[in-house]
Amino acid sequence: MTLRGYWMLTSDDRLLHFHDDVSEVDLDLAARPVSIAVTRDGQGCLVLESNGRIQGYGTARVLGDLTTLDLVARPVDIVASPAGVGYWVIDSEGSVFSFGNAAFLDGVPQVAERSARAVRITPTSSADGYWIVDVRGGVHTFGAAAFHGALADQRSVDDVRIVDFAPEANGRGYLFLDCDGRVYAAGEVDYFGSPADLGRVDAVGLINRPGGYLVIDARGAVTAFGDVANLGSPVGSGATVVAVG
Repeated sequence: MTLRGYWMLTSDDRLLHFHDDVSEVDLDLAARPVSIAVTRDGQGCLVLESNGRIQGYGTARVLGDLTTLDLVARPVDIVASPAGVGYWVIDSEGSVFSFGNAAFLDGVPQVAERSARAVRITPTSSADGYWIVDVRGGVHTFGAAAFHGALADQRSVDDVRIVDFAPEANGRGYLFLDCDGRVYAAGEVDYFGSPADLGRVDAVGLINRPGGYLVIDARGAVTAFGDVANLGSPVGSGATVVAVG
């Protein structure tokens, strides 16, 4: 199959779009970047900074950010709505901030106590629910997002640090990625292997597509599993990868 493309944010403040060719944007950031979100058409990208500021590139529209709020916890992730114009942001406590037509469906502080540090928020394909995942592989579901188990159901998580999470397209399962490049599957989702099968890597991102997935490490190396294409990487540029989408 043909992969529509993917984006990477590098430590030298460049936003790279890998598609039929490679395009590049030099960013003007006021604070450390923490996450990026790709628009539903794949041609736009939102960049979240540690101070809550959000910038948009390509077809991405900025509909507000967190800079005017008295934040209790630092922002950790942003994701665009797959069914309209809007996006969600979460902080490390799992609080959710919604913009545009992205529906607010509560956050972890409203439903759980003593949860681990939140790392990812991911919507359902129809934007009527979302998953919030913590660093130990705990999964909190909201709206129509289905629960297929947490990583602790499979193994001891004392030595695990989850860095990314990706659901199957129809929400029947999902994948976890830890910092050492191990991929874990839960529910009805295909597992094709992990970079860690060949040795530990400093993993930073997981891109799931029908038929396979890509794992990206901090050097920018892309490892493809299943029937997806590696469209390029910034390996050898001297910069590290901060976030992918």
